[in-house]
This record gives sequence, C-alpha cells and structure tokens, in this order.
Amino acid sequence: RRRSSAIKLAIMDNHVVVGVGNIYANESLFYAGIAPTRPANSLTRAECDQLAAEIRAVLRRAIDAGGSTLRDFVDSEGKPGYFQQSYMVYDRQEAPCRRCGTPIRHIRQGQRSSYYCPLCQP
Repeated sequence: RRRSSAIKLAIMDNHVVVGVGNIYANESLFYAGIAPTRPANSLTRAECDQLAAEIRAVLRRAIDAGGSTLRDFVDSEGKPGYFQQSYMVYDRQEAPCRRCGTPIRHIRQGQRSSYYCPLCQP
C-alpha cells in the first residue's frame, strides 16, 4: 500500500509478491474489480485483502486447470494447460466482457500488455 506505482506493476514485482505473472495479474485484478493503472497506494485495506484473496483464487484455478498453454507450453507429463479457456480479460482485447458485455481494453504497462474491463474495473 506504500507504493505509488500502478497496482498491476506492484503485484508483478517479485519483491512485493512472488509468482504473479502477467496473465494472473490481469485476471486477479479483474476479479477484484481494480483497474490495473490505479496507484497501489490508493487501495484501501479491504481492497488489498480482496486482491490478495483473488490472487490466491486465480492461482489455484490455474493450477487446477494445468496452467496456461501459450504456444508450446506443456506440463511435466506433456499435457497442455487449459486455464486460458477461462480468461476473463487476458488477451481478449475488444471482446465483450464476460460479466457485463463492455469491450475489453488493452494498454501497455512496463512493456507488458494489460487487459481490463472499464466498467467492471473502475
């Protein structure tokens, strides 16, 4: 909560949170209802708690689905992951939000793609 950087960049910083990559940061912020550009220090304690819970939930769902298969990723048994089939925002630019129907937007943050719903993530 002390960082002034955008919340998405803060949660992807391994000095702050370990293991949250770009895909899972986008998805967690969607479920928490937080815009990726919002300054981290503007979040309330309740929003931080909600975001932490959503990060854990998204990572759990991703693990249960075998991860995300982008290009040629497979697990140790040679099986692809299936989490990408349930993305709410990641790589869905201009597609309708699965919750409200508003087109998903895409921006660049720290040389990474950020996807978000402008209505669900004010």
